[in-house]
Amino acid sequence: MAARMTDVEHVLTFGDDHSPGADLAWEWVCSQTWPGWSVDVVSVTDPAPELSSLFTHEPLHEFTPETPRTAPPSAQLAGVRHLTTAFDPRIVLCEKNDGDLLVIGARGQGLLKSMLLGSTAEWLMRCPTTPLVIAREGSPVHRVLVCVDGSSHADAAVSALAAMPWIAGCDIEVLAVSEGDDDARRAARLSAERFRAVGATASARVLEPDPMILTINPRDRILEELRATAPDLVVLGTSGRTGWSRLMVGSVAGAVAHAAECSVMLARDLSVD
Repeated sequence: MAARMTDVEHVLTFGDDHSPGADLAWEWVCSQTWPGWSVDVVSVTDPAPELSSLFTHEPLHEFTPETPRTAPPSAQLAGVRHLTTAFDPRIVLCEKNDGDLLVIGARGQGLLKSMLLGSTAEWLMRCPTTPLVIAREGSPVHRVLVCVDGSSHADAAVSALAAMPWIAGCDIEVLAVSEGDDDARRAARLSAERFRAVGATASARVLEPDPMILTINPRDRILEELRATAPDLVVLGTSGRTGWSRLMVGSVAGAVAHAAECSVMLARDLSVD
């Protein structure tokens, strides 16, 4: 598959640094089905010192790599094209806002070597462009844990997952951590209903607060659930509502991105600064 077809409805952007982590992330892409989607494989190189700039770079342009990424027919992709430029990959991937999903590996090399541990992943999670998948396993997604709290960012994460073309048939558990009100219960119920409407099997569960504990730590509860259920994918928003204010990059979402053994999908409400 080469150039993008004219009937493509959606674009998946794949951040490729040719590392083992990127190879595994490509396996993840190829393990799902993507009818009506194409892939833009973005390979960013370090600029030569005399060409480097803190502010500008050449636009992404198509090229033919020595070893192009190819997808099996089972992935049902309309096309795969390869794009490149020389600049900071964090900025290039953030600026590429014509895609519907960005997929990266959990470990990179070169400027992407801190993909999970610091700058690149956290930069991308803050980037107001598209939902982000940090892929750790090269297998189909069957079991999904979705964390909701009633915030607009959690709603964006639910919308992103519901829009995936492989969502039908997935077994989804919607998890909310209650703060003693009905917001978490309502968010979990409505999210489960939305997933059922697109053909998934979905259940809702609310973790109630312990009356003997004064504060709730959503991060620890989510990580406990991940260890107990071992899903293929965990989905959550990058920020939360009042009381879940710690559900931010570098806190709950960041902790899940660091600690989860499965792939992670993060999304944010682009209308919120």
